Amino acid sequence: MNYSDFIYNFNLYLCERFGYRNRCSVMHNANGICVSVHVGEMDLYIRFWEYSCGVGSIPDWGIIIVRSNFKRNQQESLKDLARFFKEYAPRYDYKYLCTEDDDYKYYQTLGLKLIHKGFFRQYNYGLPLKELEV
Repeated sequence: MNYSDFIYNFNLYLCERFGYRNRCSVMHNANGICVSVHVGEMDLYIRFWEYSCGVGSIPDWGIIIVRSNFKRNQQESLKDLARFFKEYAPRYDYKYLCTEDDDYKYYQTLGLKLIHKGFFRQYNYGLPLKELEV
């Protein structure tokens, strides 16, 4: 998949919502891409996986929020990020929003359901994007 359009839209969202231009650091890997944004009031690390091979019960074509910390309005900013994904991600074939080892309890803010309970208290949550109520 060519990620340049998706990253362009994500960068545009960050610029319009927070005023930060071209701040995404993108790393390509065998499953898709990982995006990190560390600037000003936000610290994001998100995986966009095309294929998960069932790891942690994460479905294929899942967006995995690993870290999403905002200094101000954490819950509302996280919901706004989820709304962006709900609207734009299906255009690029993404179908699920998930969290990984969710110590910050993003799943509660987003209404995600438990999809994997691993050893050492690793819990993953997820939901189809079309079922998100944000």
